[in-house]
Amino acid sequence: MYFFYFSRFLIRLALPIFLRRLLVINFKQVPNKGPLLLASNHPDSFFDALVIGATLTQPIFTLARGDAFKKPSVAFWLRQINLIPVFRGSEGRLAVKNIDTTMKESLDAMSAGNAVIIFSEGVCVNEWKLRPLGKGTARMAHQAWFGESNLKEMQVIPIGMNYEHYRGTGKRAAIRFGDAIHHTDIKTSPDDYEKWLREFNEILYVKMNQEILTIPDNATKEERVSAFNNFFGPNSVPSKGNFLLQGLGWFGRLIHRPIYQIFHKKVAKITARSVFYDSALFGLLLYIYPLIVLLISAIVGIFAGFKVALAVFAALPILAWMGNRYR
Repeated sequence: MYFFYFSRFLIRLALPIFLRRLLVINFKQVPNKGPLLLASNHPDSFFDALVIGATLTQPIFTLARGDAFKKPSVAFWLRQINLIPVFRGSEGRLAVKNIDTTMKESLDAMSAGNAVIIFSEGVCVNEWKLRPLGKGTARMAHQAWFGESNLKEMQVIPIGMNYEHYRGTGKRAAIRFGDAIHHTDIKTSPDDYEKWLREFNEILYVKMNQEILTIPDNATKEERVSAFNNFFGPNSVPSKGNFLLQGLGWFGRLIHRPIYQIFHKKVAKITARSVFYDSALFGLLLYIYPLIVLLISAIVGIFAGFKVALAVFAALPILAWMGNRYR
């Protein structure tokens, strides 16, 4: 749990540097305690979970692809940040057995008053529309409300994750929280299981779709830019600032460009320009960039003294932030 809170602390520091602007809409609709099932779309891989988790105050657990847990060493660290593996029936007999384990872990987390993030589409695709919903969210809600846990107070919170692009830094992003779904909102009897799941998904789809930026696949570049500006709003682009701030922004980009290019090329090669690009890039920068700053500061300190090293240690991330904001 300590590593979870440490990681969330780093994420909250890093997001203002990585993103040009993060808009959080209707956050007041999210209870700050009690069992919650956060049902989100999934356009940008694990980066979606990082943004949602950094926004909330309570402990969160996130359902993640089961194949990411194959290596014990990797699985250990994923568990430290409260990830719960979720498996598909198509992955084999063992995966089918593990589905029950996933459900139990999720229900146990909510029974303890925590929030669980589930990506209701089931797959991640870099696009601007809501895909058809799987049944996983509906099944978990049904089990929480009407199973042994009997969590009638549990709420399902629809979430819309929206990004200006999916290729690295400098983007606008918006996380929008929709109106909660309660067990009384579904009129079908819970005993009529399949019909109940369908009605739940119909309600969830409508509420999620209201919070998501939708752009046709055949939209032109100009149409996309117009859609982004209309969705994020006229005040979503930070002011370019005065001449001094623009100069500091330029200097911040200049000194960080070599570092960023190294990470960009490495991640592009590893992920083969897949949907995991943003997640891998942000994850590496999150844990390695502070070490780079520390190393540079230590080298400067050897030649210029502790005070100068301390100034460099503070100035580098500030310049990185200014480089992203004042452009």
